[in-house]
Amino acid sequence: MSVTSVDFMAIGAHPDDIELGCGGTLLRLAALGKRGVLVDMTDASMGTRGTPEIRAREAKAAAKVLKADRVNLGLPDGRLADGWEAQKRLIDQIRLYRPKVVITHHWREEHPDHETTSRIVKQAVYKAGLAKLDCAGTPHRPGRLFYFVGVELHEPSFCVDITPYWDAKLKAVLCYKSQFHNPDAREYKGKTDLASPAFMEFLSVRNRFWGSRIKRRYAEAFVSNELPEVHDLTAMGGERFA
Repeated sequence: MSVTSVDFMAIGAHPDDIELGCGGTLLRLAALGKRGVLVDMTDASMGTRGTPEIRAREAKAAAKVLKADRVNLGLPDGRLADGWEAQKRLIDQIRLYRPKVVITHHWREEHPDHETTSRIVKQAVYKAGLAKLDCAGTPHRPGRLFYFVGVELHEPSFCVDITPYWDAKLKAVLCYKSQFHNPDAREYKGKTDLASPAFMEFLSVRNRFWGSRIKRRYAEAFVSNELPEVHDLTAMGGERFA
């Protein structure tokens, strides 16, 4: 299968992680005409509510909202390990889609699968560019690796204004009816933090907090271990509290 280079690849441990962490940013990129692919590492089989089949349908619906292709690597939820098998599966996708940038979890997160995903991504992003690696496909190394700030509080390298895309981000998140509090969620059994009405309030407060850091209503925060370059200083001079 031959795929032309995409602008970005967003990688999450479970279906719904990408939507929560950087859904608004991906919607902004789509509005700019950028193409991307979403990669879910695990099959979500350890989720308290719903099933992997339900999550797969929900993930497909959310990808449509985010206007991006989607791939699930089918690795075991709750037993995700940073080893060659996981790295190779991701390397195959990187060489196939050839993204300019990669976006994933911060390396320090409450959920072990999130931290493991971050480690796998770092290994795969580098190794995908090695010409002598025993993997199919033409070597490719993305130009930048960005980490979205999740539940834990980390000082960001930059924030992205997602104010115009906040409602669409929520629409993508709420495609996961089995996971989040909504009028249709009563059919799913099991108590989780995500299914609490308070979680949606937390999500709003978190993105409002990052928005306040850049004098916007809503934003998403990112960490970069490399100093991102700026080509146009005047593009950073927008109206405050627009």
